[in-house]
Amino acid sequence: MRGLTRVLGNSLITIVSVLVPGVLGLLSLKPLLHFLGPANFTLLSFFWVYTAHLGFFDFGIARNFGIELPKLSAKEKPVFVYQGLRNGLKFSGLGIVLVVLLLWLGSLYQPLFTILYQFNTILLLLIWVPLAVIQAIVRGIFEASELFVSAAVFRMYNQMVLFITPWIMAYLGYRDLLQLVGMITLLRGLSMVPAMALILKQFGHSVKLTHLNNNSAATLNNRWITLSNFSGIVNGSLDRFVLLSVLGAQAIGTYIFAQDFSVRILVLSSSFALVLLPFFSKNQSKVHNQKWVSWGMLLILVTHSCIGLFMGLGRPELFTDLMDIRWSDRVIAFFLIFLLGITANGIGHILLAAIHSHRELKKPAIWHFLSAVLYAPILYFVVTGFGLTAAAFLWSIRSVIDTVVLYYIWMRCK
Repeated sequence: MRGLTRVLGNSLITIVSVLVPGVLGLLSLKPLLHFLGPANFTLLSFFWVYTAHLGFFDFGIARNFGIELPKLSAKEKPVFVYQGLRNGLKFSGLGIVLVVLLLWLGSLYQPLFTILYQFNTILLLLIWVPLAVIQAIVRGIFEASELFVSAAVFRMYNQMVLFITPWIMAYLGYRDLLQLVGMITLLRGLSMVPAMALILKQFGHSVKLTHLNNNSAATLNNRWITLSNFSGIVNGSLDRFVLLSVLGAQAIGTYIFAQDFSVRILVLSSSFALVLLPFFSKNQSKVHNQKWVSWGMLLILVTHSCIGLFMGLGRPELFTDLMDIRWSDRVIAFFLIFLLGITANGIGHILLAAIHSHRELKKPAIWHFLSAVLYAPILYFVVTGFGLTAAAFLWSIRSVIDTVVLYYIWMRCK
């Protein structure tokens, strides 16, 4: 019973930490659309996607904390934590090189992205790489140590900075891209001061950076997680870039808006999965963990079904209030399509937490890579041949197939 109370309590804390800035972010969409215009709003949404995926350059460290840290002794934990932070800074260097290359290629093939390659803007964007990597690792440390209140405060502050700062600045008349990015960078950087102080207090101020006996296993885990994360970027966000290249920013505004709105609903499943990962890792009983997986799947199905009925049958005025009335019907239609994929994605989060906690990383990583390789050419064919609605259906169908495969992998775990 104590385990149930702890998991539900930590899940609630985590949900609130994402839900509060998420709701405020939704309320900011209409004024941002008004202040910035459709093209610049679409560009800003790419900044949100950009920072969301920069944690990839931790190369699996943050996720691996949730898998391995609960299994370590009190003496081994500080070593593992400080090794992770040190490796995160080292990997950030490679991340900076890759981001420069990607931004340069983007500026060549899409004129909208040329603003991203201006010196001042790219300098700030490159600062985001180590900042996002260390923030992802810090959250991973907090969650793996079951410091969910600290993780929630840290996440909520940074999410509020990311989504609310542009709204406030645009309202005050500061609508230059460099000004927006600069202020976000400064405010996000300030969050690292109390976060690092807490880590030093929790794990000590000094530690000999020796290697743990399971270091090779942890390194292998990181590689498989990295492959999954890279594939997740392709599967989750490639559609935006293909649509932008083929149809242009003006044409895809409703699609982007509906998808951003839908992704906010993942707060339920992703929060529950984050809490369950260290819980699963300590428990290691598949029979017991299966009960939590089943309850989690049921929770996602019920909550998402209620949301779908509310949006589809109730035809609420929410979207009309959030945006131009001309967009509202199309956005609701896209939202209902995306909700299928988001529901499947939510179940997939819980399944992946269970699979990873049992140190089964190879099979889901290989599957995610193969699905990304297949998805990319199919996506381009669908976008060029059938347009936005078909792309939305493909995005959701891919998520459903992914969840079915993850369930098969989980059932075969020992």
